Amino acid sequence: AISYYDTTYDNLKYVRANDANGSSWGDPVIVDSTGDVGTYTSLAVVNGNPSIAYYAFTNGDLKYVRANDATGTSWGNPVVLDHTGDTGRYISFAIVSGYPAISYIDYTNDDLKYVRAADLDGVSWGTPLTLDSSGGKDTSLAVVNGNPAISYRDNANYDLTYVRANDANGEDWGAPVTLDSDGNVGRFTSLVVVNGHPAISYQEVTNSDLKFAIYY
Repeated sequence: AISYYDTTYDNLKYVRANDANGSSWGDPVIVDSTGDVGTYTSLAVVNGNPSIAYYAFTNGDLKYVRANDATGTSWGNPVVLDHTGDTGRYISFAIVSGYPAISYIDYTNDDLKYVRAADLDGVSWGTPLTLDSSGGKDTSLAVVNGNPAISYRDNANYDLTYVRANDANGEDWGAPVTLDSDGNVGRFTSLVVVNGHPAISYQEVTNSDLKFAIYY
């Protein structure tokens, strides 16, 4: 299944395959058409149903919406999670301790932020936390050794950066760590756990190289 932005109509859309291999696909469903919405989408399954975190360009808001069924045939009403200035770009969406959680960038203040739901479905959410105020871009959220962690680019210094929470819910976070500062690096990060260790793939912009880092 895929969430995406329809550039013709400025809508958030969703489409799901008709079979397990993706050989044939159903008709796309318009999920949100209120203004110019749907960029920086990130799709995850929340309590059995597909859900999407995305950016609303019209108002500069971070938004979230969850389907009413397991296949994504019908969808609930979108919820605005953060509307402070222009916020909600460079989204990454994951399940943290059973609840949906999102990393993203506050574009107005160039801050890395994190927010986690207060319930299994994402009906209500906690207060967004600012994790790094020195600039950010291209976030990737994953659970590392039980705690949420984020890879991203430090937009002030163009470095690959990593930060991990001190608890399983992401209520308290450690200090950001610079992993690569050789030139302009850290674009388009992707954070996963490989054999129990956090690992990141990313772009080095200076030489247009694909790079990989793993912690041992």
